[in-house]
Amino acid sequence: MIWQQQETGSLSMMGWPLKSSQRIPVALYFDFFAAARQGLSARSFIENPALKREAVIATFLETGADAFVIGRLPSPFTYAAGGFPNRIFLPGRDLPEDSVWQFGESEETISRDDYTYIAERGWKRFLPKLLPRFTGYEAARLPELFEQAKLEGEKDQKAWQEKKVPLLCGSALTAPFEVLIAGRTMFGFFEDLFVCPGLVTTAMQAMVTEFVESAVENARYYNIPAVVITAHRSSCSLISPRHFEQFALPYLWEMLDSLDRAGMKIMLHLDCDWSKNLPYLGDFPEGMIIHTDGSTDLSEITRLYKDRFILMGDVPALLLARGDGAAVRKYCQDLIDKISPYSPFILSSGCDVPMDARMENVQALVEVARNYH
Repeated sequence: MIWQQQETGSLSMMGWPLKSSQRIPVALYFDFFAAARQGLSARSFIENPALKREAVIATFLETGADAFVIGRLPSPFTYAAGGFPNRIFLPGRDLPEDSVWQFGESEETISRDDYTYIAERGWKRFLPKLLPRFTGYEAARLPELFEQAKLEGEKDQKAWQEKKVPLLCGSALTAPFEVLIAGRTMFGFFEDLFVCPGLVTTAMQAMVTEFVESAVENARYYNIPAVVITAHRSSCSLISPRHFEQFALPYLWEMLDSLDRAGMKIMLHLDCDWSKNLPYLGDFPEGMIIHTDGSTDLSEITRLYKDRFILMGDVPALLLARGDGAAVRKYCQDLIDKISPYSPFILSSGCDVPMDARMENVQALVEVARNYH
């Protein structure tokens, strides 16, 4: 039920390539964990793409895991242009040398008037207006920066291929709700849902089409026809089911449906608590990966949907950073026992492996999967 053998000799789960033996697979994602493991300052890790690439791949190989989530490694520019329209406070400039970068979500970068511009002209035409507000880049430089990001992405993909590491996804996108709440600030956006809901929804509708087109284009460019979608502030931790149905679900569903019809495999990364929203998942494409961060009970998704989805998660960051090997092994063993008899399952960290995780704990996670029968 977990694996299907392919002619290439690799193994797959509902078509997802995972090079492994017949056992529970492990997929990981991290960034600053690699800097810490390789003895690099956070500043040098961010500022030197080649160093970052080498560090992440070397650290991944040390873990012994089966696959990495996405090969394109983020930069301040790609984060700002790709779904987090916030000023990024950088180590060595705004923060101490070895700090994780921080996002200034309390600073408004998108105004209420911008909704109309986005709805009428689209997100891509809005970016040259948006990015100079908080990145310091002039609009005239944006084509050069996008091309540079594309070239670095090519180098990332080539480096993973050379090490024969399976990558689950070829591109990523963030749901419009999450992008707008970041740019408007949480309080400003929640006010907009009451004061000008029509402006919000027309802007999000325009964003969906462009976001999906870009994600599909990137996935095909890197020859990995799979996309990871991130959603977090649209969880029931922050908004009511009524607001979820009105402002988040229609656009999330449209993205999933459009990606599915474009032939893309889909990973849905859900941060925060989605317990009250789980009944909506029944309309989502079958065979997609659902990755949670530890706030949502994976066994409840199993109870509701059995083998409709591939479940992935969700060893807590705190356990990987502060726990010991015995505690990690017990958590992983219990999790596999609860999920794998009923649902296809990929063992992973809940969200990213944190910067201060202990390598022996990450390796313990992999060890449990490798030895599980």
